Amino acid sequence: MFQPYQVNYLHTLRDMFPRTNEDVLNDVIELVLENSPEDSFEQKIENMINMLTAEGAQGPIPNISTPYNALFKHLTSIYVDVDESYLRRYAEGKPDHFNIDDALDELSLCNLPTKMNDPTRIWEQLKSVLPNADPSYLKKQANKFASLPTTELNVFLQNAIENNNYPSMQEYLQNKKHDDEVAKYTENFDIDKFLETIPNPIEKFSDPNRLLILNDNSDQNDEDYALQFLYNQFRFIRRKYIDLLFKWKKKNLVAVCDELENLGNSLITPRPVANEVDSKNIQLLQVVAYLQHRKLIKRELKSKDEQYLKAKEEARKYGLLETCQCCFDDELIPEECYFCMKGCVFCKSCVQKGVEVGVGKGHIKFPCMANCNSEFDLQTLQMVLPKRMFERLAQRIASEEIKKANVDGLETCPFCDFAMILPEHEKIFKCINEECLIESCRQCRHKSHIPLRCNEIEYDEDVRRRTYIENKMTEALTRICYKCKKSFIKSTGCNKMSCVCGAKLCYLCGKPVIDYSHFNNEAMPNDPRCPLFSNDVEVNLQRVLKGAQEAKNELGNVEIKFDPTANIQEYFR
Repeated sequence: MFQPYQVNYLHTLRDMFPRTNEDVLNDVIELVLENSPEDSFEQKIENMINMLTAEGAQGPIPNISTPYNALFKHLTSIYVDVDESYLRRYAEGKPDHFNIDDALDELSLCNLPTKMNDPTRIWEQLKSVLPNADPSYLKKQANKFASLPTTELNVFLQNAIENNNYPSMQEYLQNKKHDDEVAKYTENFDIDKFLETIPNPIEKFSDPNRLLILNDNSDQNDEDYALQFLYNQFRFIRRKYIDLLFKWKKKNLVAVCDELENLGNSLITPRPVANEVDSKNIQLLQVVAYLQHRKLIKRELKSKDEQYLKAKEEARKYGLLETCQCCFDDELIPEECYFCMKGCVFCKSCVQKGVEVGVGKGHIKFPCMANCNSEFDLQTLQMVLPKRMFERLAQRIASEEIKKANVDGLETCPFCDFAMILPEHEKIFKCINEECLIESCRQCRHKSHIPLRCNEIEYDEDVRRRTYIENKMTEALTRICYKCKKSFIKSTGCNKMSCVCGAKLCYLCGKPVIDYSHFNNEAMPNDPRCPLFSNDVEVNLQRVLKGAQEAKNELGNVEIKFDPTANIQEYFR
């Protein structure tokens, strides 16, 4: 029986004897291991090679090519998706020279187990075919299809390519980014990063006027998570007390914790810790992280304040204090100063607010606020702006610089500022900006619509045009009673119509009629009055076509991708 420790020997021998049947190699390995268990790996390999090449053998090489091998070889070539170990066991149980046709007849009645493919290889194949798909989703699919026939995998791929019905890479990266953000306030909490995100947490979370995270409309899961935190944080206080305070303080976690810290213990033994509920509400997680680490945060802030006061005293002593040329704060220590390219001094708050206003207006250059005809460089912008805003700004600046270079073949993504050069034969622009990752059509500049052509896709503007024409065609088809304003259409009969409200009117011209004197005499060919009978199908068709043409004239010279009047005659037969 094949053992796991034979893998290394088999791998080595397979490289040296690629044309030798694997069963023969396994039999040689087993024979050598049984007869020379104390030999080193190298000595065992040498003995195996000698047996396979018939050199150095002390006698004839054992006949390890059994009759079942021929049957097994035939079966594996026919049933390529069937588990080989199953076929080997089947072949071993058959007599010598067993007829292959009889074997096929027997196996056709069995539920054959499929071969277990390598999930990693399938995963790599899926990623190469569907590069814009969520890799974690593809990994799950690879594990699933590893135990299924190859045809199932091919059907899945064909369906995915045609319908794009899979989670995208963009969704995966967004979820991953959100999960990383969640981890910042849970298992990967770091006080320096927390204070970088929320510089004044005590002031922020203790403000009685701040908008509460939890309220009457909040998600039940978030409330359960908040209560779970309170139960775990105050394990010696009964749950009913915590529930009452939670309700009384209107779900204000900071106020609830302040009250609970002043309560005495009501339990002798602590309640077990529960971690049954998770939350992805970033604002709630920030509050919980603050309350969990409040003592540490206060100590860190106190230490920073002491260091700041010490640095300010030293700067005052040596005359190093500076004045912001925007808000005129005259006690800036050197670490608080930010400069334009000519050296004008500003505080961080003023530079940040000025730059954010410029970013909102679409600017990529930010002049000095002291009007010195200079500007702020990228390094200064990086220090004052939030990370995400600076990354977007830097990308926009790079994109504008590339556009100015007039590079041949340069194209920009229709959905962001990312630019790249594509081969002429490439029909799809695959944006690699992690915040975008949208695949777009280079011709129509909309999202990729493969396998459909551009003229087979209807976008918002196309829908509005088509709908406008269709509405005008409907108006032309129906008639409106001059008295009650109800719409109607005639299916048969004469043109003298009677409405449910009692009004009588002509179906052709819509004018009120009293009797049949409104209609012409068929015996008088030049009678200008409306005919009493007419071809309703032809009349309705002409009215609809006229209404459609009027609508097109109103829209002007625009493309009507899906013309509602196309083949309309078929509907009026």
